[in-house]
Amino acid sequence: MLQSICCVVQAQDADPDIEWFESFFQDKSLKWAETTLAQTHVKVQDAIETNDGASHAKALMEIGLIHLVRTRNDERAMDFFVQALIIEDSLAIHKEQIFTYLAMAKLVEGVGDYEKSAQFLEQALAIEQTLKNIKVEVLVLNELGRINAARGHADEARVNFETILKYKKELDAPNAEASALFNLAHIDQQEGKYEQALKGHKQALAIRRSLGDRQNESLSLNDIGELYSMMKNTERALANHVAALEIRQALKDTNGLAVSYNNIGVLYFQTKNYQRAMANLELGLAAARETQNQSQIARSYDYMSQCFEASRDYKKALEYKSLYLAINDFIQRERTEQKLLETQNRYELDKKESEIDKLEQERKQKEKELDNQRKFRNVLIVVVVLVITVALLVYYLYVLKKRSNRELTLINEKVQEQNLQLQDLNATKDKFFSIISHDLKGPLNSLTSFSGLLINHTESLSKEDIQMLAKDLDKSVKNLFALLENLLEWSRSQTGNIEFTPKPFDLGALLEENKELLKAQAQAKKINLVNENKDTVTVTAHQNSINTVVRNLISNAIKFTPEGGLIIVGLKKRDHEVEVSVADNGVGMSPQVVEKLFRIDTKISTKGTADEKGTGLGLILCKDFIEKNGGQISVQSEVGKGTVFYFTLPLPH
Repeated sequence: MLQSICCVVQAQDADPDIEWFESFFQDKSLKWAETTLAQTHVKVQDAIETNDGASHAKALMEIGLIHLVRTRNDERAMDFFVQALIIEDSLAIHKEQIFTYLAMAKLVEGVGDYEKSAQFLEQALAIEQTLKNIKVEVLVLNELGRINAARGHADEARVNFETILKYKKELDAPNAEASALFNLAHIDQQEGKYEQALKGHKQALAIRRSLGDRQNESLSLNDIGELYSMMKNTERALANHVAALEIRQALKDTNGLAVSYNNIGVLYFQTKNYQRAMANLELGLAAARETQNQSQIARSYDYMSQCFEASRDYKKALEYKSLYLAINDFIQRERTEQKLLETQNRYELDKKESEIDKLEQERKQKEKELDNQRKFRNVLIVVVVLVITVALLVYYLYVLKKRSNRELTLINEKVQEQNLQLQDLNATKDKFFSIISHDLKGPLNSLTSFSGLLINHTESLSKEDIQMLAKDLDKSVKNLFALLENLLEWSRSQTGNIEFTPKPFDLGALLEENKELLKAQAQAKKINLVNENKDTVTVTAHQNSINTVVRNLISNAIKFTPEGGLIIVGLKKRDHEVEVSVADNGVGMSPQVVEKLFRIDTKISTKGTADEKGTGLGLILCKDFIEKNGGQISVQSEVGKGTVFYFTLPLPH
């Protein structure tokens, strides 16, 4: 594993551009993405209005980085990087170009295209040679070294890291030196130069200890332990893994603990000390489960199976072997899915690269046309000067320029408005498909897991176990059916296949029908479901869509109401409308959750009181149907006290 240089730059005298760039990769959460994007789009508009090209390019770059690191939308990120690069090239702001190429390199690296990533980094390095900024060069060299190593160009990677070491006096950054030594040691290790690799690792370890960098110290100790294992020096390997473990315990590094415990367990297994091996492997398994580190979980299962087999406990050995094979199969499936996703993303980016080439050709053509226009205008000015007075010429140019600016402003405003509309549509599409892929995967994975257990372990399962699995299968099938039903309704609504033709019907009767329909579901949780309305209330609306809304709201209330709870369905007439309410005394929602309901750009899916899973589209569907029937939907909720959903429909005049 080759390290990034994120922590290195901060140890040097601060370079604001490097700090700005690195900040995006230190916090990869989605927490502030929406707010930050909105603020940055304002920066773009301000830069356009003030004709500030440099600020415009930086704002575009910032939007691209947010999409790359936080929203994980590679295609949109590349769009903004290309726009920024075009402006930077036209203004000859070379340092900014370097960071744009760095970002593009990270983007294509993320889809496994190391060759293209190396090309972008080489372009960044070529630009940096004209600036002679050592700090920026070290940043680029570190990234290029990692990519060269990843694509199997060990000699080129070695040159990159050795160049960083040559700058250690000028740079005065021991962290940069430690990272370069660490990465070079890995290259030596891969080439079988164990003694040379050990020397490099120990030099990096000494520097990290002197800096008090405990996190990276534990990483060096761990890798030294692995190196000693390759050299068949079990005693030294164990000592280094134990030292790494102690640091990770102090840092509460759970993921690191899983690795260290497993490494120690493997060493004890190799020395046939099965009791100690099992003790450490069990601790490693617990830590790996806590962090959902699938590879370490598989490693724990594998060696625990081997320990039980060596101890002649074949039943336990077979049990853990089955667990190992199951999780290994799961890991392989995830890798296959990841490769498919990378292939798809790479295809989209390849199309984007052809667009980049096309944009470059168009830019050159426009420059040529502008050059011809400038020449023609100069000739025209000369001719006009010979014919008319200077005053008339100035006045004519002023009027022409004012008119052109006004037309250009109108065109720009229209283009910006269309771009924003397209971005909103693309965001809605992306979120919609994200909901489909996520929510379909959960029930399908459950069905696969339960059916696998029934197929492979039928003889070892009791009648109660089979009944429990059957109930879980039934629950997963019902969740899948509910999801597909909502997806079908949503799809029909969005594509215009549902004709919202209003017709008179009895809303009170519809509420009673849904109450009776869902009564058994409520009774299964010992919930009292009450319909307070007994009157006939005629409304003119699309009955099927209103029926879907009522069913969704009552089902949601049942899902989030504990056993013994109460759900009340109410109906009130007002001047020109009727209001339906579904109130429960369930778990309730926080204001933050309430704020995000009914929105396609955020996904709210909370488990019910009996561990029921939501589909993610029910409330969005309700909002769409109510609004298309001329009404409004709203909610009031308080955590621990319950929730009330309201919707209104217009009464016939």
